[in-house]
Amino acid sequence: LHPDGTEILDEFGRVIQTYTNLDIMSNARVFTGFTFSRRRGNVEELFRSEKSRQDPLRIEVDKHDFFPKSSVGGHWIGDRYPLCVDLPQYHFLKLGAKYQFRGSSSLPKVHYNPPHWD
Repeated sequence: LHPDGTEILDEFGRVIQTYTNLDIMSNARVFTGFTFSRRRGNVEELFRSEKSRQDPLRIEVDKHDFFPKSSVGGHWIGDRYPLCVDLPQYHFLKLGAKYQFRGSSSLPKVHYNPPHWD
C-alpha cells in the first residue's frame, strides 16, 4: 500500500499483494511452542479455570521452532540486529548507557495503551 492507503498496481493495473501465504506461515512459526500456564493460587478470579489469566502463555522450548523466519519484503526477522554474542562484553555498563525503569507505575510514560483497551 501507498502511505495514503491506496493500493499499489503493477504495469497491468493489477493490485500487488502485500504478503503471501508463505509469509503468513513463516510468521506463524514465531508462536510455536507456546502453551497455557496453570493459574496461580494467590489470585482471585471471578470464574474457575485451570488456565492463568495473569500469565497466560509460557514457552515449551522443545516445541518451539528455532529456525529463521522470513519477513514480509524478502528479509528475515531479526535481520540487521546484532546477536547477543557479537555485542561487546558489559556494553550496558559503558559510559553513556541508558537505563529506563519501567515498573514504578501501572501506566509508565514509555508505554502506550490504545484507548479501546480501557
